[in-house]
Amino acid sequence: MDEQSVESIAEVFRCFICMEKLRDARLCPHCSKLCCFSCIRRWLTEQRAQCPHCRAPLQLRELVNCRWAEEVTQQLDTLQLCSLTKHEENEKDKCENHHEKLSVFCWTCKKCICHQCALWGGMHGGHTFKPLAEIYEQHVTKVNEEVAKLRRRLMELISLVQEVERNVEAVRNAKDERVREIRNAVEMMIARLDTQLKNKLITLMGQKTSLTQETELLESLLQEVEHQLRSCSKSELISKSSEILMMFQQVHRKPMASFVTTPVPPDFTSELVPSYDSATFVLENFSTLRQRADPVYSPPLQVSGLCWRLKVYPDGNGVVRGYYLSVFLELSAGLPETSKYEYRVEMVHQSCNDPTKNIIREFASDFEVGECWGYNRFFRLDLLANEGYLNRQNDTVILRFQVRSPTFFQKCRDQHWYITQLEAAQTSYIQQINNLKEVRK
Repeated sequence: MDEQSVESIAEVFRCFICMEKLRDARLCPHCSKLCCFSCIRRWLTEQRAQCPHCRAPLQLRELVNCRWAEEVTQQLDTLQLCSLTKHEENEKDKCENHHEKLSVFCWTCKKCICHQCALWGGMHGGHTFKPLAEIYEQHVTKVNEEVAKLRRRLMELISLVQEVERNVEAVRNAKDERVREIRNAVEMMIARLDTQLKNKLITLMGQKTSLTQETELLESLLQEVEHQLRSCSKSELISKSSEILMMFQQVHRKPMASFVTTPVPPDFTSELVPSYDSATFVLENFSTLRQRADPVYSPPLQVSGLCWRLKVYPDGNGVVRGYYLSVFLELSAGLPETSKYEYRVEMVHQSCNDPTKNIIREFASDFEVGECWGYNRFFRLDLLANEGYLNRQNDTVILRFQVRSPTFFQKCRDQHWYITQLEAAQTSYIQQINNLKEVRK
């Protein structure tokens, strides 16, 4: 089918309202003209309830839905594209000089020419010629071979991508499985904590019940005695006094020590987070240390091969010197990699034995060997004595510091590293001993 015929048919399948390709085609039942549904709907709702072509009265429900028109328009688009492509190819395959079809390949010049260029052009005299179709087939064969190689390469890459996708899915599933395991483990831990709480509360409620019963007994006795004092005459009170005093004596026979209960510790065992390791640092001759203004270090706290110590500036550090006590926690030895640890620094209130008055600072930081984290403004120096944290008689300040790994997993990792260090040292010592034995021989 030529290009003109295709275009003629395409004109039939144009919307007579917007003059574009049909979209969701509808047909007028009166004049059989085709139009877009959106165009005719807009016309009927915004203009007049009649066909814009034949002027016959028309309602939306009367329109005929032409589903086949879409298939026809698609086929027409394909035919038009093929006609256009063929026309462009014909125009490209013509000689620029003679406007003849290119049919010869000059092997010498490596150029496509027409038969007139080969015979009479004068520029290709004595050259070697081959049919253009033959050379074309050779090139197509080479290109197709490379295309086949590229397709095989593409399939291999797609296969690798699919393997990576399967790996991604496996990783996600493994993570989800660990999450399920952790949730199940946490639920079991919570259940065990609830059991611990229940046992503690049973003990406490038993203690409370015993004390409550004794309290109610005493209140009842006191009410009875007060009633006797108010209602009895002098002679009656004198006669009953021995009985009343006897009841008092019976009450006092049970010593108060029998009511003193053992406190139930408000602590619960954690199966996820290890407990703190702690040490105490007593800063003696604090006033002298302030005058020196040098940092002082606590004795080391060894935890799973890690060495911790407090670094204290009695007179403050840097810009807060003379105003604040500065306290830092230092990791002086340990793993070569940076790790997060939780720590507490506590200053003891020495004026009274009340732990609630102690100053406590706690935080979590990433430590590496030789690094310090803490508080430049831990406490005001001018308030140390007045607030009861500096013992004036002994001239001492007491600091406690605690440190722990955030999880048992990290603590086990630290212990494994420490064991490896000890085993390496042991191997080295054994080797040295063996060398000394060899020398003595």
